[in-house]
Amino acid sequence: MGNGRVLLILLLCGFLQACGGLKLIDVSKSSAALQLTTTQQQVIHPKLKLIRDIVEDYDFEKKQLEVDYQVFRAGLTQRQYGRYEDGFRDSRSRRELNAFRDEARKFLKQREIFIDEIKDLIEEIAAELTPEQRIKFAELKLPKLEVPMMLQRDPYNDLRYIPNHPLGGVNVF
Repeated sequence: MGNGRVLLILLLCGFLQACGGLKLIDVSKSSAALQLTTTQQQVIHPKLKLIRDIVEDYDFEKKQLEVDYQVFRAGLTQRQYGRYEDGFRDSRSRRELNAFRDEARKFLKQREIFIDEIKDLIEEIAAELTPEQRIKFAELKLPKLEVPMMLQRDPYNDLRYIPNHPLGGVNVF
């Protein structure tokens, strides 16, 4: 139980350390930094390559979603949108919006699956390392699967409803 907590702390420290350093998915540099033995290399290298493949798959899906979003937005600007009335005036726009929302939900669900797979692989890798190597492993930059900007919540959205606020709208009250 004590080793599990230490491992968890090391992994969390690794996740929090996102500034510079060696990347975990750079197999040759990370294995040199960890000073892996040949038997460790045979076990760990396929897992590192699998993590790199997961990150590449995520990046591809992220770019595809961003392209689909641009296409969706381009179609919206050509149609009317009644913000204070009934939303979209035509059913085609509502269908496209719902289709994009479904696509975004699937993307976020797949992202969670990817994150879980990476965490499992990192735990498997850490189990193969010696305590000294775990310390170096915690210093490696772990991959981040960042949510695209279009799916992140706007932190200033609530300010838009304050009358006469620089980010808000006109006084509607």
